[in-house]
Amino acid sequence: MRIPKGGVAFFDSGIGGLTVLSECQKVQGKEIFYYYGDNKHAPYGNLPPKKIKRYVFHAFRRFKRLKVKAAVLACNTATAVCVEDLRKKYSFPIIGAEPAVRLAAQAGGRVLVLATRATCESERLRHLCGKVAKEFPNVELCVRPCDGLAGAIEKNLLCKDYDYTSYLPDEKADAVVLGCTHYIYIVEQVSRFYCCPIFDGNAGIARRLCTLLECGRDGCTPLTTDRDCRLLDGENDKKVGLLTTKSDKVRDCQNLSNKCSQKVPEKCGKPRSDGKVFFLGKQRKNNENTYKQMFVSRILR
Repeated sequence: MRIPKGGVAFFDSGIGGLTVLSECQKVQGKEIFYYYGDNKHAPYGNLPPKKIKRYVFHAFRRFKRLKVKAAVLACNTATAVCVEDLRKKYSFPIIGAEPAVRLAAQAGGRVLVLATRATCESERLRHLCGKVAKEFPNVELCVRPCDGLAGAIEKNLLCKDYDYTSYLPDEKADAVVLGCTHYIYIVEQVSRFYCCPIFDGNAGIARRLCTLLECGRDGCTPLTTDRDCRLLDGENDKKVGLLTTKSDKVRDCQNLSNKCSQKVPEKCGKPRSDGKVFFLGKQRKNNENTYKQMFVSRILR
């Protein structure tokens, strides 16, 4: 099968990024998407950073050959470990996955941030939580690693009635942030366990991708410097200008971002299937089958 070039690439350590792909396909259903899941080495949460970087860069070399217009690092752990290094090496825009800490903190109270150990121990998450704590002094942020949870989801996702609650910290919370894209599969169990609002960053990723692609079609050039690329991450999930024109004049994308925000549905539904999804890597068949079963009734070939 010949894979066309110039689409949008998604990377995850396994099946977690399929939740992000689904959210983005709802608002950009006519795009060509590529999905690379590194299921062989999943989960990434307990791997050393050096190995994570090696696996991620291997996938991104494939993305470069496909001449992607943008890439989504649909893995919180990989984002925490190497998104800055990726941006230094590749010229296409890279959207990172950040826990929706700021969104959850706005109501105050005790916010439980659930993530892999690698994400919990990352400087990136510490910086984000410190920044949010200063902005919202009435919030108590509690970061907790859920060792083994991502791996359990990877293995048992299609098993009905599998109980994941033994992996969840038994604490009271006013809000819970899902800091791993795998965890979104079990949002109903998490919600019943904690009996509080649950937050994830997928809708924010979809908004940022929508803004990026729509502005690109309007003749703008994506920002690619380290400072400007931080606007593509969840810690700055506000209505901000993301792009510049070729003359380096900053373009105000607020109106477009508002329009894109309206495109992202609040409730999870089936994505549009008038575009195409191409699965890459050695586990492409497994990921395609999971995507079909969990999110769509048909993927066009």
